[in-house]
Amino acid sequence: MAPVKDRTKEVEQQKLLLNNNSQMPTRPGQMARPGLIGIWDHRHLIGMMVKRDSLGKYKGSLLGALWPMINPVGHLILYTFLFCVILKVKLGGDGSTSNFALYLMAGLLPWGAFSEALSRSSVCILEHPNYVKRVIFPLQVLPVITVLSTLVTEAMAFLILVAGVALFTHQIHATLLYVPLVCISQLLLTSGLCWLLASLGVYVRDIRHMMALTLAAWMYATPIVYPATSLPANFKFLLWVNPMAGIVLDYRRVVLEGLAPDWYHYGTYTLVAALVFFTGFKFFEKTKKSFADVM
Repeated sequence: MAPVKDRTKEVEQQKLLLNNNSQMPTRPGQMARPGLIGIWDHRHLIGMMVKRDSLGKYKGSLLGALWPMINPVGHLILYTFLFCVILKVKLGGDGSTSNFALYLMAGLLPWGAFSEALSRSSVCILEHPNYVKRVIFPLQVLPVITVLSTLVTEAMAFLILVAGVALFTHQIHATLLYVPLVCISQLLLTSGLCWLLASLGVYVRDIRHMMALTLAAWMYATPIVYPATSLPANFKFLLWVNPMAGIVLDYRRVVLEGLAPDWYHYGTYTLVAALVFFTGFKFFEKTKKSFADVM
């Protein structure tokens, strides 16, 4: 059965590539521009593959497109019961279970998208050997597709969070308009790390096995299931060296607290995210030339 399944997947990839040929950039000589601007030239291809990935992820399942909403709600119930009911951890102002759930979800959603993208990116090149060996394909878009696909899932679950805020607090803050700013920083950080991991995953196959432990440690270094104020003084530096800490805290500020982002902190983690973005892309561009030889 395995060879038949692999062959079916290969045929689907070939069909997709043939279909993509008509959507490649239309510039002199039919060549995409080099560098980051080339990502924009492949926007139609990226959009089509993000749609295919988002729909295909739950294809054939009984609940289908409901899973992107069921998964975060399930994690929310589990973590709320463990940390709020059992361990009596308090987030936000009043310490109620509903308030804890909202604060927890505001942290879990960006973290979920971030961690899923990093986990998948470590194998995103290895899963598409035909794109590397047999055809001319813009490999740099594969990590971007992974990132955008997880952001689509986050956006769907984010609607539940906003509905929960309206239901339990009876208000929607105008500071929700700041959400795209925080999301841009998250996109930059995630994309840069995904390019880096996608490339390293080709050369160092152990990367995929290391990701689960690394992400678990990173999650608990981020104030998601505990308030940032509970960090001991000698660990406060984690809020500044960990960009995801600032991103999570600013999501809570703009969605739940009606406050603008902490602009000093925002500028710091956005600068780090931009550096990671450009460094990750440059590393990927430099190393992708040898992918076919290694694979």
